[in-house]
Amino acid sequence: MGRATTAFLRVFQACLAAAGLALTGFVINWFLKDTQRGAPGALVFLAFASGFSLVSVLGLGLLAAAAPSSRTWRWLPRQVGSPYVALAVESTNTVLYFAGFFACAIFLGRLTFCAGSVCLASRAESVVAAAAFCAWIASTVLTAKGIFVNRGLTAVATAAPDPKSATSAREV
Repeated sequence: MGRATTAFLRVFQACLAAAGLALTGFVINWFLKDTQRGAPGALVFLAFASGFSLVSVLGLGLLAAAAPSSRTWRWLPRQVGSPYVALAVESTNTVLYFAGFFACAIFLGRLTFCAGSVCLASRAESVVAAAAFCAWIASTVLTAKGIFVNRGLTAVATAAPDPKSATSAREV
């Protein structure tokens, strides 16, 4: 993944996470102040996913700066700058947002009455979470492609079979 693509995706992911956190904060505040029940679990989960996403964007930015080639932070272990750590963090965000927007959509679909600014904000949060899922899945796919293609792991799968093994397989 190029630097410009990475920077654009990280800024986009941070903006979506901040928007999601603001929208879920508004809806959760309304539930806690104006109703007798607590906030729905789907919205609390999306608030967690947005917070985790903001921390992840910051952490991934620091990971890029602490790559093994740069010795800015010598006290960090070499494994911290590994692309596999970035892939794991991006995959976690992808799963969190997928589960979150799916749960929020189910919650909104089961409501018998939904009107006003709170309902509009929770619908918007579902859309923002779906967009964040798309941004994180794009980032995950690009990182995985960079890891596996650049390391030559795909060459093993596309290599031509050994002619000797092909003839011996036909004889059996």
